[in-house]
Amino acid sequence: MRKADVIIVGGGAIGLMCAWMLARRGVRILVIDSGGPAATHAAAGMLSPSFERSLHGGGDALGEFSRASLSLWREIAPALEEASGVDIDYDESGVLCVALDDLEASVFDADSRYCDRLERNEVLELEPALSSSVRCAWFARTDAQVDPRRVREALKRAIARESGAVKFDSRVVSIETHGARAGRVRLASGESLEAGRIVLATGARIDGLAELPAGAVFPVKGEALAVERIASAPRRVVRTGGAYLCPKSDGRIIIGATELNRDRSLNTDDRRLRELRAAAEIAFPGLEDAAETERWAGLRPATADGAPIIGPAPSAPGLIYALGHYRNGVLLAPASAAAIADLIASGRAGPEIAAFSAARFTELGDS
Repeated sequence: MRKADVIIVGGGAIGLMCAWMLARRGVRILVIDSGGPAATHAAAGMLSPSFERSLHGGGDALGEFSRASLSLWREIAPALEEASGVDIDYDESGVLCVALDDLEASVFDADSRYCDRLERNEVLELEPALSSSVRCAWFARTDAQVDPRRVREALKRAIARESGAVKFDSRVVSIETHGARAGRVRLASGESLEAGRIVLATGARIDGLAELPAGAVFPVKGEALAVERIASAPRRVVRTGGAYLCPKSDGRIIIGATELNRDRSLNTDDRRLRELRAAAEIAFPGLEDAAETERWAGLRPATADGAPIIGPAPSAPGLIYALGHYRNGVLLAPASAAAIADLIASGRAGPEIAAFSAARFTELGDS
């Protein structure tokens, strides 16, 4: 196997975006992934920071980081499509968060810097197929979406064109670090590989590879389904109190998503998916006639404070984390990868390295 400057463990959106950005800077990279289910494959692909703070928290630093990553997507999307020859279904139609009753209208708090409040008639002009019971909505005009499955394929092709290597049939069982630069990964096959730096981007399945306290990164299972995109479907991403709907150019409408804390299974539950679909049909009654085409589950990599872990392991700087992106791995992939590429290729540690340092967990583990 070719010698690499950097080994990246994990082949989802985060790991592959790190690999592509490093490869573009002339860094020799090797991506190692077991080939198992990735959170990227299960994701809906919303690039929507405008509602995340009010819905899920994460703090001011994460909000700023999310908006910076959305801005990067506007540059990354056409560059990635050109580099790979893959249409990633980048869509800048905005994201609409609707209130279907008076209670939702009174309790939801959108960030007015990025969202416009629309009254009922304005909402129905944007989305004529919405239920006539809609009260109001908040429209994030600059939010967007991509197709994560196409993004992953595009990244693999773009990496190959930069002479990077992606190995999707190997499982890393241990990581050894020696000082600030040298590292080694051992594979289940018994093979041992060395590199100057190792980036850990394994999502929820860190399996003892990280030097972090137990539970610092944990899975939050999500289930979703897809139905056919019919005439009475949403035109753009629509979020409601009970579901989100993401129309894709390939004819799917993704409806998601459940949240089951610390559930590692990948099975789907008929009752929970019926409830999701029912919530979608309350918003868009015409979807009752749309045939289901697919259902699936994935594992979001969450942290206790809702923010990712980005940057060197405190006790082993040769190991660099790109973990814990929870429900926004696709959104945060460009900004996370840019921070890590800057750190490795030029030695520059941006403010996000301090803001999302693993030290906040290791200090808790030592206390």
